[in-house]
Amino acid sequence: MHIKPWGIGLFLVVGIGLFTAVLFMIGNREEAFSRHLELFTQFSNLSGVASGAKVRVAGFDAGEIKKIQVPRTPSGKFRVELQIEKKLGVMVREDSVVSIETDGLVGDKFVAIKKGSAQSPEAKDGSTLPSKEPFDLTVLLDKGSAILEDLNGTISDVRGRADATLDSITKTVNQADGLIAAVEPGIKGTVGNANEIAGTVNTLVTDLRDGKGAAGLLLRDEATRQQLRATLTNAQQASMNADQAAIRVNETVADFQSRKLIANAQVTLNNLQSLSRQLDVTAKDALAQDNMGQDGATNLRQTLTNLNRGTTNFAEDTEALKHEFFFRGFFKKRGFYNLDDVTPAEYLKACARQKHPGTRKWLQASSFEASADPSAKRGQEQLSAAGRLEIDSEVSPIVESLPGDVVIVEGYSLYGTPDEQFVTSRRRADLVRRYLEVHFHLRNSDVGIVPLLSTPPQGSGRESWNGAAIMLLQAVDKK
Repeated sequence: MHIKPWGIGLFLVVGIGLFTAVLFMIGNREEAFSRHLELFTQFSNLSGVASGAKVRVAGFDAGEIKKIQVPRTPSGKFRVELQIEKKLGVMVREDSVVSIETDGLVGDKFVAIKKGSAQSPEAKDGSTLPSKEPFDLTVLLDKGSAILEDLNGTISDVRGRADATLDSITKTVNQADGLIAAVEPGIKGTVGNANEIAGTVNTLVTDLRDGKGAAGLLLRDEATRQQLRATLTNAQQASMNADQAAIRVNETVADFQSRKLIANAQVTLNNLQSLSRQLDVTAKDALAQDNMGQDGATNLRQTLTNLNRGTTNFAEDTEALKHEFFFRGFFKKRGFYNLDDVTPAEYLKACARQKHPGTRKWLQASSFEASADPSAKRGQEQLSAAGRLEIDSEVSPIVESLPGDVVIVEGYSLYGTPDEQFVTSRRRADLVRRYLEVHFHLRNSDVGIVPLLSTPPQGSGRESWNGAAIMLLQAVDKK
């Protein structure tokens, strides 16, 4: 076939034009034709940031990390070279602080540059900006563990001191009662003896004045009379001392009664017992089981496991995103895309095209009950104990194939308006998925939920259903 020269020329012009347009599009996307500003900063810990990571100035995408220089000594810092667009240089000042941040909880790492103050001069090309070290999640977990240990130690210390205080108060009250009981008979005997002595002395003095008996004769002796006077004086002093002792005992008893020591001691005892009960209730509430039958310590460990699992799944997604054009192929090789993005309509179409229907396990509506949580909305459900047993009995025959296949939980509801049926069926499917992940250690990415209101897919053998169904699909492995 003869090709005309002008046709060849036209083909070359069009090809060169397309090549130039593609070149400019790629260059514009990669900012190859923009003017850039080279800046530096230093970090002791990069927290997972690598070359090519984004650089944002005041939240705006401004460039990327061009190079990271590894320190020569353990005490040294990583020197990071940043490349940002020249037009954003007016916002970067010498007092601008560089930090490493994350999109969301487990998002991509990027370098953020905060706007500087208007009084500070603009950062020059090649200058080094101050940095702020990234926050480490493990430090927060360690501090939380230390706080729990301190709380347990404080509760034990308060309980020990409360018991010691109660023992001391009880001993003091018992000793005071014993002291009063022991002193009272002696005081009464002393007062009685003093009164008897006083009566006897008065009789003797009267007889002596009258000169009766041998005592009256003794008064004629001056020395004997002086001795009798001294004896009388001593007897009067003894009587006064006995009266004073009785007064002091009465004052002591009145002081105990006026201060209400016994009543106050009882109030203190009641307060300490109430405090101890409140601390016990608080500790039990913190470690109590939730509506899934898991205690606080188990939930904390499961949370950490889910966090590690989510980080692993995100690493796989990030690896797929690096290949850009092969992103869809990456998930297609695993046999499915993101299960959370599957709509009920798409799922029903996929079931209709399925050549080899999977295994479906039906769950009754009795597997769900009204939530016992007072803060839950009216009509909200939770998985019942009978429902957990039903799931165990239905899944046990296929438990060995669960890790390698894809599990879809279908939710159903017969009652209410369509929007109410949608909310109820999705809630039921989510409850079953959470139980499968916790009890059978399944990955979140391998379990999807689909709210189907009241109508199961065609070919399932049922025209309507109220409850849930566990659909086991064999993963497609295409090489």
